[in-house]
Amino acid sequence: IQVAFQKATHDFDPVDLKAAWSHKSAAFVAGLGRFGRHQLLITSKGCAGRFGSFVLDAEIPPTRRPEEEFCLHKKGGNCLYCVKSCPVQALTVEALDKQVCYRRLLAVGEMFKDIGLCDVCGKCAMGPCAFYQ
Repeated sequence: IQVAFQKATHDFDPVDLKAAWSHKSAAFVAGLGRFGRHQLLITSKGCAGRFGSFVLDAEIPPTRRPEEEFCLHKKGGNCLYCVKSCPVQALTVEALDKQVCYRRLLAVGEMFKDIGLCDVCGKCAMGPCAFYQ
């Protein structure tokens, strides 16, 4: 069996903020969840997690993608917890401004540089879609 993988973080172009491989998209293709308003993948267990992926040349029966919408806003509700929680207004109902979001991540990383790499925020991953029970 042949296997290939991509490291989990910091494998993106810092100018256009695009990666050659998306672990979230691989998880979507694998049938693990659906994208929420915050552009994170929400699974039946929530979105407060992390994805890694690898590709292999073995035959595996496909997993059916969930038909259920996990994002409460996309489901027709008025939940916009993720949009309201964004401290820099990078996330709106219409889109995510990746550049504004990334500047926030770099600022957080700078504040905590004494503990190592920690350019994270995660405010949009909290709220009702963070985990399901």
